[in-house]
Amino acid sequence: MPHHGYPETLCRKPGAIADQAERIAENLKNAGEVEVEIGFGNGEYLIRRASEYPQRTFIGIEKKPGLIKEVAKKAERMNFSNILLLHSCAREAFSDLFPACSISRAYALFPDPWPKRKHIKYRLFSSEYLRLLNNRLIPGSEALIVTDSEDYCNWILKQTPDTGFEIENGTIPPQFDTRFERLWRHQSGSRFFRIQLKKVQHLDP
Repeated sequence: MPHHGYPETLCRKPGAIADQAERIAENLKNAGEVEVEIGFGNGEYLIRRASEYPQRTFIGIEKKPGLIKEVAKKAERMNFSNILLLHSCAREAFSDLFPACSISRAYALFPDPWPKRKHIKYRLFSSEYLRLLNNRLIPGSEALIVTDSEDYCNWILKQTPDTGFEIENGTIPPQFDTRFERLWRHQSGSRFFRIQLKKVQHLDP
């Protein structure tokens, strides 16, 4: 990881996937434990985790360049050097940028549930994506998904067979203190749906 006291931002322009993959591999070399947040939003949880575990490398993936810029400024003010921000879609990042067995932990807090039936094809965590996620996680590691949508939770659970994961799911109270959690807490109450995926079998995507 860079040692100049501020986070590195990659993938700001489309293309040059091979170069980006090479730079990711270089950053991950000797990085120790690597945690990836899919859709970090305002970066509150990502920054908090990076502060609590300075010996780990944290990679945040986000599609919105404005949020990347905002979080990069926050991390720079706090003098973090263990954060890497990717301007990318999660599918592309996991497919093109991460090698197999390179991630220690992944999490997605309140991903877009795409509630309309015609938009279901846009949902993340399809069976195909879960197999890809499995391939990128190291054996025995875990991925966490938290959502306020029971329908989305049930849909994800239907995608999990034959994806190499042991599944735990249930409801949890608010505990991440992110902007979306605070928003959904006011709108939907204090119960959220949690899916924990533990890699028990390595699969090819």
